[in-house]
Amino acid sequence: MNTLPQKATQGWRWALIAAEVIVAGYFATSILAGRSRVGLDVGAPLSVLVFVAWLFLFLGSPFLVRSQKWLAILGWCIAAGVLLFPAL
Repeated sequence: MNTLPQKATQGWRWALIAAEVIVAGYFATSILAGRSRVGLDVGAPLSVLVFVAWLFLFLGSPFLVRSQKWLAILGWCIAAGVLLFPAL
């Protein structure tokens, strides 16, 4: 039987997975587009979606470490990596 806390945990898990896929996919696509010297032209709604997903990973993942463990840590590492990549 599914209880409410178990369903909430599953919801946060899927939110983390979706945010990780959005941010990592956009980051990988922008790197590949940069290497081919073709501009990556995306609309404002996609840019806002990627920013909100990144913000959720960077600020929200540390609060989910207790319940989501490695998935939350991976999400924060992706967000921090995207932030620190231009410094390399």
